[in-house]
Amino acid sequence: MSAAEIEQAAILCGGLGTRLGALTAATPKPLLSVGEKPFLDILLGELGQAGVTRILLLAGFMAERIADYAAATPMKKRFGLAVDVAAEPYPAGTGGALWHARGRLDERFFLLNGDSWFDIPLADLGERLAAEASAIGVVALREVADASRYGAVTLAGDRVTDFAERPAHPSPGLISGGVYAFRRPLLDQLRERCSLERDVLPTLAAKGQLRGLTFDGYFIDIGIPEDLTRARHELADKARHRTRTTRR
Repeated sequence: MSAAEIEQAAILCGGLGTRLGALTAATPKPLLSVGEKPFLDILLGELGQAGVTRILLLAGFMAERIADYAAATPMKKRFGLAVDVAAEPYPAGTGGALWHARGRLDERFFLLNGDSWFDIPLADLGERLAAEASAIGVVALREVADASRYGAVTLAGDRVTDFAERPAHPSPGLISGGVYAFRRPLLDQLRERCSLERDVLPTLAAKGQLRGLTFDGYFIDIGIPEDLTRARHELADKARHRTRTTRR
């Protein structure tokens, strides 16, 4: 393994999905069907294609469903993946979920949101992290027409200088695409209950320990009904296109 390669990814799967209403009453958001398969299949497929072989699903809400998925998903055999689950004992936030799984994380690991997909070359994040020993993390960024749903990120060169709260009014800006490469010292910044986005990343940015790489790849977040519907149409189209391309 080269210095830039990362073999492990953690995926945040613990959210309640309250903005999706009845859709997530009995199904965790990352397991909602998109293109006739669970959304997590897309993330596992992308990780497998990138050579990431060990996946840790950070579960919370309906953790037993996530565990059932991890045991049964055909993506394990298809890509040679080891898929395990770390269930938080109580709602702990995105940072808390990592804190509770801290004993199972590598020296370097990817972190992905379980309800969004950002189609980027993951190796670029690993290479950037390996190239700069002072960086604790590298975040994949995306320019969007309205950053108010996500909160805006400020860059100076490739250094993240600010993670802001959601702007009061719709405006274009850079956002986190929900894909990160981290070193273990991140875990020293966490508490058993905390938000990675609100409590930890702004501190790393202020200390100059966070880098950002901007990509223009396909991005979808299934956190609201409109975007879940859009994902179901667009990702089904993508799957059909890839099938036609493979058969040629």
